[in-house]
Amino acid sequence: MKKILTPLALAIGLAILPAANAADFIAKEADPALEAVAELTEQPYQQQEITEEVYVSAEDQLRDLMKTRGWGQGWDANKKRIFVVHSESFDNEDPTYDDSFIAKRSMFSTLAVMGAKAKVVEFMRTQMTAADQLSAPGTNVYAELNEQFLKIQKKIASSEKALAKLLAEVDAAEAEKLKGVTLEDRTKAFMDALIKRLDTAYSSGDIEEKKRKAYQKAKTRYEEAMAEHEDIVAKAEAIKGSVALEATSAVETLAKAPLMGTSILAQAESWNAEEERYEVAVLTVWSPKLEEGAKAILTGEEQDTKPKKALSVQEWLDTQDAATLVGPRSYVDNKGDRWFIGAYAMPVSGSSSKIRKNKGIADLMAKKEAVMALYSDMETQKQAEIALQTRSGELGGKDHTEVATSFAETTRQAVENRQVNGMSQLMSKTVTHPISNEKIYVIAYGVSGQSAAEALKLSYSTYQSATKANLSNSVKQVVADKLEQSLEASKKADVEASVGTDSGVMPTKAANTVSHKKVATSSNTLLNAPTIDEDDF
Repeated sequence: MKKILTPLALAIGLAILPAANAADFIAKEADPALEAVAELTEQPYQQQEITEEVYVSAEDQLRDLMKTRGWGQGWDANKKRIFVVHSESFDNEDPTYDDSFIAKRSMFSTLAVMGAKAKVVEFMRTQMTAADQLSAPGTNVYAELNEQFLKIQKKIASSEKALAKLLAEVDAAEAEKLKGVTLEDRTKAFMDALIKRLDTAYSSGDIEEKKRKAYQKAKTRYEEAMAEHEDIVAKAEAIKGSVALEATSAVETLAKAPLMGTSILAQAESWNAEEERYEVAVLTVWSPKLEEGAKAILTGEEQDTKPKKALSVQEWLDTQDAATLVGPRSYVDNKGDRWFIGAYAMPVSGSSSKIRKNKGIADLMAKKEAVMALYSDMETQKQAEIALQTRSGELGGKDHTEVATSFAETTRQAVENRQVNGMSQLMSKTVTHPISNEKIYVIAYGVSGQSAAEALKLSYSTYQSATKANLSNSVKQVVADKLEQSLEASKKADVEASVGTDSGVMPTKAANTVSHKKVATSSNTLLNAPTIDEDDF
């Protein structure tokens, strides 16, 4: 059944690899089986039309995408890769007037990536502790009392019926009135009044002995049943609410591992105006081939690359929807070089100092995302518990069962003192976020095997050049010191010299008086572009 939302403000952006090839994520030995998959993945994704009447969450959008690509969640033993969809959401009245919306959205995108990476680590190895426990009293006294209570109620009802029959024999009018009184209305006071009426009738000498004995028997049974009823009620009241059943189910998991090469294949966002909830979702992929590419960059290993039908990494980034570009990406360019990319976005409105701060945050966060795509120490610990408790209720009634739940999670990804070579800014632009209509600054950093290797060589060269420059400077310093010593020695020599000096006053120019008139500044553009030779760099 479709969910109808009125009003609805919805926008979903899919940062899909337009030239994604399944071979980019599959081990080399699986290449012969790629033809059908490659044909499927090269087909453009046709997103279903989103109207004001139909709401499709960000996570459902990614699941629809996976169906069109023929991708299944979880580990694919044939293709040696794992796909994970993970979403996070937060409550928001309206993104258009929430000043911190973009920061929230970017942060929750990071949380979604962490959740997906945690599932990859949990797939590799998970340490688990779990227990289910049931606890119940050895003898359920309350249940026994309840059973006695039901029997006594039947006995009381039977006695009341017998007394009502006897009343009909002595007072037909009163008996007729009694027919309209239900058992619930027959309180103790009501029955006491009925017995009092019968006592008066049966005390006369007109009633035969046989009927008098029948009445006395029915009256005695009723009084005994009522006394027993009161005793059971008193006992039950004393233990009412006691625990009749208790059950718990608890599980705790711990998973940690160094993770290299996780990448986002697609990202979606959705805004549910009716529920005032914003959702971000990511489709991530990890494979041994991605891990190999990341490891080669970190270790400086040579990578075999060959040209392919693709775009350069900068051209590819230009094709992406920058409004939904947050987190890690992986792309193999036209030279066959694999890039690990990190992107981030922050709002750019307000004062110039605030814009500068937000751009600085976006810059550092994009670098962090790129590095986390290469390598991160992942650790996730989760705890869940469900507790059930059943307590006795009123006599003759039903038990009361309550359930309580608890969930706790700590997930962390981190890098520490990790040397990264070859990371550079690949893209930066200011765009309008389609849901909040807020201007955002989007920046992307990336590193590839080639850029890492070349940067490492440049690093060696820089230090070697600096070492030579420092040695040369040291030699020059020694020579300068020697010359200075020679100069000082020459001053102490017994040499007479006469120096003639002419004194005078330098002419001064008359101060020019300039009249300054305040003029309003108009819009303008400054460009500093000196003539340069590209070969210099």
